[in-house]
Amino acid sequence: MFPERSLQWQDYADGWLDFPLGDVLDFGCGNGAFLDRIAGRCRARWGVDIDAEQVAAAQANTQADIRHIQADDPLPFADGSFDTVILVEVIEHVADERAVLREIARVLRIGGHLLLTTPHKGLLTFLDPGNVKFVAPRLHRFIHCTVLRRQDYYEQRFGATRQREQGMTADFTIDQRPWHRHYRYSRIRALAPAELETVAWVVYFPAFRALWSLQLVLRVLTCGRISELPRPLRWCNKCLSRRAGALGDQLVVLFQKRA
Repeated sequence: MFPERSLQWQDYADGWLDFPLGDVLDFGCGNGAFLDRIAGRCRARWGVDIDAEQVAAAQANTQADIRHIQADDPLPFADGSFDTVILVEVIEHVADERAVLREIARVLRIGGHLLLTTPHKGLLTFLDPGNVKFVAPRLHRFIHCTVLRRQDYYEQRFGATRQREQGMTADFTIDQRPWHRHYRYSRIRALAPAELETVAWVVYFPAFRALWSLQLVLRVLTCGRISELPRPLRWCNKCLSRRAGALGDQLVVLFQKRA
């Protein structure tokens, strides 16, 4: 399907949404790119996000109905509004997973689907580069601002202005203990309300975090001159991204709401 590159979470989500989508809500829609990707399969599209900058970008660049929400507020939709809800790479960022999943179940119609993707908790969880900013914030700043000379990017994503104006550091609100969490399927199942019945689940991409970490180390050691893995490792990355198994780093779960 994507022969020239490794698969990413958008590709897994896209591949699993192989049924009539109807009215779709993308919870944590970011800049709306994924809603545009599936536009031809939807009757209507909505997106919500707590990041005001991303919402503004989505409103400018997509025809979907995009709304800014507060992290702890109920969704601004009536019960049973949607046939499909997409929750891709978001559950690990929220303060209360149970509350979010209950609210999603509320706005789903009976028979509707929730597609969830999130980092899988496995042997290589400790390698997640997304947590460097929390484990070693001074090192994280030094790498971005001094080694890679990306001070503007650092300030935009992690700096005091973003914290003051949006109450966020990167993709996390500052009122929670930030951590890029990882989940086994059993944990997601325990967090989801009973009316969300599992249709299927799978784990993809063995060694994803190890290869990602290696790519970032190469970039830092070369001060940004090398930003990609060597060709043999890129081939390995592409092949492994198509593999499913217990040692994978990407969890995908499809739920259906029952009566």
